[in-house]
Amino acid sequence: MRKSIVSMVLLGILMLLVTTGCQSQRSITSGRTVSVQGTGMVTVAPDLASFSISVNEIADTTADAQSLANEKLAQLLDITRSYGILDTDITTTSLTLYPDYTWIDDEEILLGQRATQELSVLVKGIDRDDTLLGKLLDNLGIVDNITVSSISFDKEDPSQAYAESRKLAMEKAGQKAHDYAVAGGLTLGKPISITDSYATDYQTAALGNVMKAFESLGAADYAPTEIPTGELQFSSTVMVVYEMY
Repeated sequence: MRKSIVSMVLLGILMLLVTTGCQSQRSITSGRTVSVQGTGMVTVAPDLASFSISVNEIADTTADAQSLANEKLAQLLDITRSYGILDTDITTTSLTLYPDYTWIDDEEILLGQRATQELSVLVKGIDRDDTLLGKLLDNLGIVDNITVSSISFDKEDPSQAYAESRKLAMEKAGQKAHDYAVAGGLTLGKPISITDSYATDYQTAALGNVMKAFESLGAADYAPTEIPTGELQFSSTVMVVYEMY
């Protein structure tokens, strides 16, 4: 009887030790994680362009200067509309009226009243017709005494490009975690935490391509203007914590 009780006590202690050991082992195993970072980058062609056009006129009176500027603007708007650009894609970004002076023999001389106005123009569909932008700029160049500047390229709807870059970022993070698991003799589990890094999504354009566009605008000959658009890069970065066992 006494031996039976002792045996039962010993068996209970043994079971407790085994259970405790298993729980401890599970605790150690469940605490094994690896934190990795993945960055995905997608390159796409732009489908829209934007640039600025400004007119600058001087006359004896403000009204006359503004009238001259308005005539130029009317010509510019007729040209942009003939290329299918909507009025909603043309925005006045600056309008300035001021007296213009110069200095002659230390004396300030009034030259006249100056009127300047700047428009921002958005051109869509440049991916469907790679000659559209060049032809438009050639026709705008017919109007004298204007300035075309600040040309840039973009994607009208970047959501798909960002979605692809995020998927690629996760794939790269997973591959990196798998490599660490193999190197450590472990098995990779499921992700238990996914965090966007700071400023995770961003877009860039190759500067060289933009500079080529500016150079094309300043061409001295009468050949059709070519505007290289380059490519846009959409990038996403993610931090992922994986289980390892």
